[in-house]
Amino acid sequence: MIETAIAEELARRSDPVLAGGDPNSLLAWVDSMACAYGDVPGLSNTLDAATRDMGRLGDAVRERARSAMRPLATPTDGALDEIDARIDALIVRLEQRDPLSSEHSRAVAAWCARLARRLGFDATDIAFASRCGLLHDVGKVLTPLDVLNAPRALDEREWRVMRAHAAAGEALVARVPELRPFTPAVRSHHERLDGRGYPDGLRLGTIPLMARIVAVADCFNAMIGRRPYRPPMSPATALEELVRCRGSQLDPEIVDAMVDIVLG
Repeated sequence: MIETAIAEELARRSDPVLAGGDPNSLLAWVDSMACAYGDVPGLSNTLDAATRDMGRLGDAVRERARSAMRPLATPTDGALDEIDARIDALIVRLEQRDPLSSEHSRAVAAWCARLARRLGFDATDIAFASRCGLLHDVGKVLTPLDVLNAPRALDEREWRVMRAHAAAGEALVARVPELRPFTPAVRSHHERLDGRGYPDGLRLGTIPLMARIVAVADCFNAMIGRRPYRPPMSPATALEELVRCRGSQLDPEIVDAMVDIVLG
């Protein structure tokens, strides 16, 4: 069966898309399976039939991918306690460094949980999304305070320093084995669908799903929150900005979910 071939391929692959926890991005990859497996005896007819119904095949791939990409899909209570203790230690460091960033991270975690619930995730994935949101800015423990707390718009040099927090956060999280599944969301939460984000310039479905969820939660909470250089925006204005960035910077489906949450 094509699903078996996909499962075998998933077991061999370790690319950033799979590591990022994004089953939806595999749908484009499924199109390439004909090239990879078209010469396997008895498989080509199955592949032809399956590709005529990408929705059905996509559901099978999503389920395979979800288990392949998230090693902590069913952690024990003890493992969860250890994960949360490790996360808490990093958030305490961030709070000591910059209380505003810590406050923002806790709020983003709550928005991520709401978004995941709205998108139909199960309880395990909702908790996973929340923890991604909590960790997303942990790299700012290494950002100079004069950049973090600048009472004005940053210049280009300062922006380069600020942008380093995504990769720095990934490195901090990757040092803790229990937290490594969260690294794709931490590294990629400032990527954009149009490829103009950082640190890697990823595009569209190559951006991990959890990073796309964090991106929407992060943008919205940053806009409605207080900042050293500007007053908070109203939720209505922040939603207008999310909609403006829908499809170019931010995932349309996740933006729509945020609009529904805030207006609902």
